[in-house]
Amino acid sequence: MPQILISLSTWLHAIATVIFIGHFVLLAGLYIPALSKNGPALSEISKRSRPWMYVSLLIFAITGTHLMLIDSGYLGFMDFGNFWGIVMLVKHILVFAMIALGFWYNAILRVGPMMSSNNPDQAIARFSQYVNAMAVCGVLVLLLTALAQVE
Repeated sequence: MPQILISLSTWLHAIATVIFIGHFVLLAGLYIPALSKNGPALSEISKRSRPWMYVSLLIFAITGTHLMLIDSGYLGFMDFGNFWGIVMLVKHILVFAMIALGFWYNAILRVGPMMSSNNPDQAIARFSQYVNAMAVCGVLVLLLTALAQVE
């Protein structure tokens, strides 16, 4: 039974990764360049993607906690006495930074709704900055995940 739970957690964590990080990489590389003059379309993409992002973050939190606790590199809460622990610390700081960026751009700046306004250029520029930052952070999270597998 524990092996099934580990496999299920790994699988769900990978799906959440594809959805969350893949969304921002595709936005940065394909959708924003193609739709940069179409604020309402980008606003609709942003609006429709939110439930997917929230569910993937919930899956990240649940499966990530499980996978961390069962990893042989895990030494205990706040114990960063090995390479794995340091990499996981940096990774989690980056993930929390991504969540903070999402909150800042979506809740404080309200960039999504601004893209549907009469003058969406400033909103699209801000949204592009946000998406690019999230894509870079997401790729770095994947790199840190790969580094953690080395030990």
